[in-house]
Amino acid sequence: MDVVTHAGIGVIAAAPFMADRPELGLGIVAGSVLPDLDALCRLVDKRSFLRAHQTWSHALAIQLPFSIAAGFCAHLAGWNGLAFAAGLFAGLAGHTLLDLTNTFGVALFKPLTNRRFCLEWVFFIDAIMLLATAIALSFVVPGLLRGEPIQSWRSAAYFSFIAAYVIVKGALRRQAAKLLPEAQSLVPSALVPWQFFHAQHRQDVVVVQRLNVLTGTTAPVGQVPVLDAPFLEVLQGLPEFRLMREVSPEYHVVSTTTEGNSTHLLCRDMRARNFGTRFGDLEVWLNADHKVTRSVFHV
Repeated sequence: MDVVTHAGIGVIAAAPFMADRPELGLGIVAGSVLPDLDALCRLVDKRSFLRAHQTWSHALAIQLPFSIAAGFCAHLAGWNGLAFAAGLFAGLAGHTLLDLTNTFGVALFKPLTNRRFCLEWVFFIDAIMLLATAIALSFVVPGLLRGEPIQSWRSAAYFSFIAAYVIVKGALRRQAAKLLPEAQSLVPSALVPWQFFHAQHRQDVVVVQRLNVLTGTTAPVGQVPVLDAPFLEVLQGLPEFRLMREVSPEYHVVSTTTEGNSTHLLCRDMRARNFGTRFGDLEVWLNADHKVTRSVFHV
């Protein structure tokens, strides 16, 4: 999920506790957004961000001792440390479990293993979840700003809906896998809950299809050429290319342009691109000897 949705979910979850158990509520809100501070790795470089994103800060084995340590510090400061630690871990773990339903992959058990897990149930920006979160916030935020107690049924109703929605999306994803058993990846639509996108490598092209789970039918979205072969050796020397190949089974060179003695390559994740995002795109310029002269990584 995007950090805005995570923050909204944290506020809704914490709202009933803010009046009489503020440490618990504050812990929930903090835990809901803290894992995405791994985005600060962008200040180092984009490769560092890609390596770190949804790893250490999203690992349950890291979150538990971190919450205990934070609770102890809160206790020393005169707060209810136990309540703060409980809320913090609930927020952290909830954040991780929501991201598990997305498509990028979460290193749940780091440092024991670097393996990323993802369910591909919900796209990281989902229209239904955004709308439900916005509606729920409109019912709780005004009361919070006035310092009024928030009735727990409001948060309970929201989380009942979200839980039901995620479960339904999981069932739709399982049905999609039955309809396209050959698919390595099925990316959920950001807008239509029963639609999934499938990119399949066929000889020298990648064909992208849209699957309607309710009707069991597929519709072509488009196809692009796969131009990897002449450039794989030089591209394997670029850490960005290797990282994206680990993330996506359908990361390919999809276009080449020659200008004088320079060749421009565009590498792209050909799994569905719900918003036309350029996330993960790698542009590489080669000289006449196929040596890299410049590269731009869009992350």
